[in-house]
Amino acid sequence: MSRVSENSSLHAINYSVGKTKSKVEDLQLKGSTLKRVSKPSDDPLGNVELMAMRSQSVDAEQYLRNLNFAQTHLSYTENILEEMTDILVKAKELAIGQASSIYSPEIREGVSKEIHQMRQQVLGLANKRIGNRYLFSGQKVLTRPFDQDGKYQGDTNKINIEINKDVFIPMNINGQDLFFSKGKKPLERGQLDLAPSAIDLNTEGLHRTPASVAAENEANVAVSVFDELRSLENALLTDNPQIIQGLLEKLDTSTERMVSLRTEIGALTNTISNAETNIEKTKLLTEAHKSKIEDADVAELMGNLQKEQAVLKATYKASGNLMNVSLMDFLK
Repeated sequence: MSRVSENSSLHAINYSVGKTKSKVEDLQLKGSTLKRVSKPSDDPLGNVELMAMRSQSVDAEQYLRNLNFAQTHLSYTENILEEMTDILVKAKELAIGQASSIYSPEIREGVSKEIHQMRQQVLGLANKRIGNRYLFSGQKVLTRPFDQDGKYQGDTNKINIEINKDVFIPMNINGQDLFFSKGKKPLERGQLDLAPSAIDLNTEGLHRTPASVAAENEANVAVSVFDELRSLENALLTDNPQIIQGLLEKLDTSTERMVSLRTEIGALTNTISNAETNIEKTKLLTEAHKSKIEDADVAELMGNLQKEQAVLKATYKASGNLMNVSLMDFLK
């Protein structure tokens, strides 16, 4: 027959009370947070899933910030393109009115001043920025896109922003695509530069045919909206209705280009809206799945807590009975 010492009974009582108290404290902690998983040891596999979902939630928040930034950038760009389109339409209306020979040089001179102001307005819009970032300078966002002569100083690169995992969209339009004609056909020399040109005494090009010289000029000249408006202004100042008539098609082309880019911006805006909706839906599904893993069943939790509290009370009572044994009890 084995002998049970008093120390052994004391250690058993302490272990039993401590174990029950630990269960009660753990259930009380879960009851205060209503979380089933409060540390990795509560559910190792579930904890791995929770960490992955928390990472996805952080990524989703950043994607939403990216979408908001891109939306703001595109909204500014669309408003500017709308203003530019209105200016070009107004310039064409004035050009149509002055293309006939019924107006006097004095009237055309007055209209030329209005065209000059329109060109300045377009130049100001071309150099618009959000904060310290220029809109139309490509990736050179801190460089002013155009100087006073309409010379482009930015680059032709797109700024791509991530709106979902491995999904990027462009959020800018560079000044080269917006303000310059994509075709190789330029305006005639008289339309671009009305001042008399200096005589070139270089004999290197004397053996070239006129057709080859014209083809080279055509390939090298890039025509911008600023060139067209300057040509229109000069044609009005020199009272030249033929040049004005030739500029009508150029103004139409520039207007159509801006309308096309506005359509492209509209498509990007729809993409941003759809991406934002998808991210919000994904966040809801992730939160629902996260709740199933992490959150506690309140009814089950309260039931377990009451049960463990009853066990703790019973343990205290039983321990008290064992601890109250004295030497006189053995002498009876």
